[in-house]
Amino acid sequence: MRKIVFMGMPHHGNIGDQAIALAEEELIKKYFPDFETIEFPEKTLLQSVLEKKDIINDDDILLMHGGGNIGDTYDVPEKGRRAIIEMFPNNKIIVFPQTSHFDSIDELNESKRIYNGHKDLTIMAREEKSYEFMKNNFDKCKVYLTPDIVMTMREHFDYERNNVLLMFRSDKEKTLSSNAQERIINIVNNMYGNYIKSDMHLGEDVTNIDGDLREKTVREKFKQLNTCKLVITDRLHGMIFSAVTETPCVVFGSYTHKIKESYKWLKNLGYIDFCDDVNMLEEKILKVSACKDRHYDNSFAVEKIAEILKNEIK
Repeated sequence: MRKIVFMGMPHHGNIGDQAIALAEEELIKKYFPDFETIEFPEKTLLQSVLEKKDIINDDDILLMHGGGNIGDTYDVPEKGRRAIIEMFPNNKIIVFPQTSHFDSIDELNESKRIYNGHKDLTIMAREEKSYEFMKNNFDKCKVYLTPDIVMTMREHFDYERNNVLLMFRSDKEKTLSSNAQERIINIVNNMYGNYIKSDMHLGEDVTNIDGDLREKTVREKFKQLNTCKLVITDRLHGMIFSAVTETPCVVFGSYTHKIKESYKWLKNLGYIDFCDDVNMLEEKILKVSACKDRHYDNSFAVEKIAEILKNEIK
């Protein structure tokens, strides 16, 4: 039986990454049921692959986990991806939807050398800016423009919506200052009187999420958003979770272009709006809250990504 091999799957507490992994698994299970699937974790990727390299045949398909880590912002995923590409020169390799961002020209040149040196590498870019960048720099690869793979999900349920949810970053991608966050909290308090705070990350000490726990973790977060009447966030997957749960959301930008560019896939949803000025927040809140048409149709994302997979996996 031919295998589809998931490379670099997350075991950490970033719920957005876990949702990406779950969406990847669900699409492959739906469209390629005749393949055996195995998974190698990001944290121990090279060690695990070296130990089991003999079980991977040249006609097996290697799928690299999607996200926002083609670049030098996070070096572990990029270096792991480079190593796998060099380690398996004869396999078809597909990189699920990614954002690309390099600060170092040396790191970019190393990725260009390795990516362009593979004879059958396909990369999906999840927004236009990354797509143009990849087309220009990884010109020996097949590059496609697709939405983030979590947009293939649809997770709306008829729960009572009472909560206002704030989800702000605290890591190196944070761009909202403490003063800006305090201003946002004051605006929400004045408009609603209360709010709850959460995040799309469970903490750095969480390192064991896979399989059934992955699905349970992601579904619980979807359930939380289904109880909200408003989400304010600077998390990309805070915005995407809001979209697929049909929850009104105002989203701020982050360290890279990924949120502002990914918002283009969702800009026709009246209940999702991008905000780059805290002074505009109250107006944005009123706009998304007033939207009555909150239906999310995931077919645009499913059809686009599934078509690429079906063309590439043969």
